[in-house]
Amino acid sequence: MKVLTGFVPWIVFTVAANRFGPGAVGTACLLALVVAVGLIVRSMLRGETPKLLEVTGAVVFLGLGIVAFAVPTADAALSGYGRALAAFVLAVVIFATLPVMPFTEQYARESVPREYWHTGQFRAINRRISAAWGGVVLAMSISHAAAGLFDQPGAGAGVVHRPVDLIFNWVVPGLLVWAAVRYTGTVSGTAPKEQGAPVHGAHEAMPR
Repeated sequence: MKVLTGFVPWIVFTVAANRFGPGAVGTACLLALVVAVGLIVRSMLRGETPKLLEVTGAVVFLGLGIVAFAVPTADAALSGYGRALAAFVLAVVIFATLPVMPFTEQYARESVPREYWHTGQFRAINRRISAAWGGVVLAMSISHAAAGLFDQPGAGAGVVHRPVDLIFNWVVPGLLVWAAVRYTGTVSGTAPKEQGAPVHGAHEAMPR
């Protein structure tokens, strides 16, 4: 659930961009930025390290917001492809950090004893899970791009009247996230049998 919380800024951006339509990308970025900063502040107040998803969200939506407000002519492109671009940047960051620290490891460390943090099993589990999420986010980026390519409706149109938008901006991403959650549970659940490590340490390596 903590991992899913990290995706809230992207959800807020998608909902706001979808609801307000062309001309409001800057507002959608601002709302997503506020949420991302709020998550960072919450983590710090809890004595936790700000998460990669939270920091990336703040940087991405700050950048997109600056472009949207500073270059009004870019609004149409950002309205159609802003969600795809934001998701693509996140996927790149997730894959780039795999060799150093898989993003799910930040969440796992909060519930796993320190002695497990540098074990091969702990790292392997989180790399597999993080890689899967990176693939899912990349696929979501492609799906959002397809929505922008084939259907760019005007503001005020209901989602139910926009089948392309509904399928590529909502149904496909939802199914991808569901698959990632299932995969996370499968990998963390079978790891003790595969690795032969203590059940407690392996089970708790799954980010919650």
